Amino acid sequence: MKNFAALALVGLAASSLAIGSTIGKESAIAQQPSIREPNAQPSVRSVNPNVALDGNWVLQWRLSGINHQARLSMNGNFGRMRVNARMPNGNLIAAEERMTLTPTRNGFILQGSRPTYPGSRRPVPNYNADTFRIQPVERNQLRVTNCSSGFCVPVSMRKY
Repeated sequence: MKNFAALALVGLAASSLAIGSTIGKESAIAQQPSIREPNAQPSVRSVNPNVALDGNWVLQWRLSGINHQARLSMNGNFGRMRVNARMPNGNLIAAEERMTLTPTRNGFILQGSRPTYPGSRRPVPNYNADTFRIQPVERNQLRVTNCSSGFCVPVSMRKY
């Protein structure tokens, strides 16, 4: 089980993610060098995801015709994300979420919680917490998707 979990971490390294978008309906792909642990078998690579996602990120995705833009700040397993979503009627929804990074068998889940109006503790009634799935696709590549609404949509993610 340990080896399988380590294989799920292939491609996640202690440097920043460089996201490249794909054409069509494919998900955005994160490219990143792998790091081999000193005592690991040649085919088994793993890294600390806490370090790999540390820092500040810009995320963009489109869900049900609504463009979302977010700024994510991560420090270890925890962080904050501020999201702006422009509704079709022109109204702007702004929310701030607490974020938690959790490893899974197939990669990682970056889970938001308690969406509030930025700078307050007041909940945003019409915004659900975001859930991002980060999965290894090939060696040194990750797929980032937002799966908050029962289906997953591609996410563009880059350091800022």
